[in-house]
Parts: sequence; structure tokens; C-alpha cells
Amino acid sequence: MLSSLITITTLLALSNAQSWVPSGDLPVDFTLTFSAPEMVYDVCNRNFTQSARTFTVATTGVAVTPGETANDPTAMTITGASSGDMFTILMVDPDTPSANVGTTEKPLLHMIITNITNADPSTGAVLDPYRGPMPPPCSGDHTYHYLLLRQTAALSLTVDDLPTYTPDCSLANLAGRCLFEVANFISSNQLTPVCYVTMVAATDGYVRYNYVNDRGRFFIFQRRLPSSKHCT
Repeated sequence: MLSSLITITTLLALSNAQSWVPSGDLPVDFTLTFSAPEMVYDVCNRNFTQSARTFTVATTGVAVTPGETANDPTAMTITGASSGDMFTILMVDPDTPSANVGTTEKPLLHMIITNITNADPSTGAVLDPYRGPMPPPCSGDHTYHYLLLRQTAALSLTVDDLPTYTPDCSLANLAGRCLFEVANFISSNQLTPVCYVTMVAATDGYVRYNYVNDRGRFFIFQRRLPSSKHCT
């Protein structure tokens, strides 16, 4: 009986695993640094306070809040690269509550930078700028995946090419972002994962503030909740 339970648990874990997530020891280190300011959000007759702090994301499973990762990373650092290496950075969210926006295999794109040289992300071409976590209320934890991918040569991709990797995306305002085919993107561009880090975030005061005060701007297509749900 115990053996059967273990087998079922293993199969469930495998079914939930993304095929594009690398495994084993990876040869390069990638670190993101965020500097969050102190903020107070007044929403639904409640105050949410965000303390100022500077922190890094350099491993998997780093707990963060949307408020403190709302702004672009203050630094992205690549170490352990070989001379002449070129890289792409990909950030995705496979935990969106709407299957029209993202799934385990085809997540929502949050950032893509290509043709990074000299191990310096600021040299790269930003095809899709950083968009911080904005997990909808009642959608649980979202894991935001960063993949550092080594290129074999310079990529000629432009922002107009991104919809090529989102053929199932039917949302015009998310063209090139929703249902992003990560595995296809990696294989068709001959990319190799060399580092992988993640951060985990759930709804906080920052998210609730934006849903209540600027709902048209932030992913309301993911889940249309009545205003009262944003205040629970």
C-alpha cells in the first residue's frame, strides 16, 4: 500500500513538473538584487506596510512580496561564464489562474533579454521589459522562474517575433506573452540552460491596492473578482 502511495505521489510530481525546468548542477551563477523602498498602502480601510530592504534572488524558492519586487532589479549579475559567452534571460510565471493566460508548460512571459555579452545583462536587447509579480487575489503562491540560457550565436529576434512563440494566445493585449512556449523557444534558438533561480510571491497589500485602484492596468483578465473579494 505504501509503495502504491509513493508511486502515485511520484507520478503526480512528474505530471506537474515543467519540461523546460533544468535539473542537476548548472555551471553559471545568476543573481538578482532588489532594493525595496518603505511603502504604506491604504486599501479597503486597511493599511499595508512594506518595510524597506535590499535582498537577492540567487537560488530557488526565495520568498518575496509583489510590492518589494515591483520595480526592476537594481542589479543582475552573472558569474562563472566563459569568455565570449552570450546569454538570454527569461522570466515566466506558470501559475496564472487562467488557462488562457498561462499553464505549466506554456507560462506567462514576464521578461526576456537576449544577446547579453561580457556577462553583463545591461548589454542585452530587451525584447520584453521586466514586469513584477502581480498574482491575482485568491490565486495562491506564484513561482516566478528565471532561466539563464547560453546562446550559440547572436539572435536576430525582435519584439515582433515573440508572437511566434505564443500561437495559442488569444488575448490581443498579451500577444507575445501569454501561453509562451518556453521549450520551443529554447530548442528553436539552440539555447542551453546554465542557471535557474526562482522567487515565490502571493497577493499582498500592493496587489490589492492596484486591483482596487487601477484594475484596468493589472491582469484583470486573469480573474474577474467583485471588489469585495479584493478586500478579504
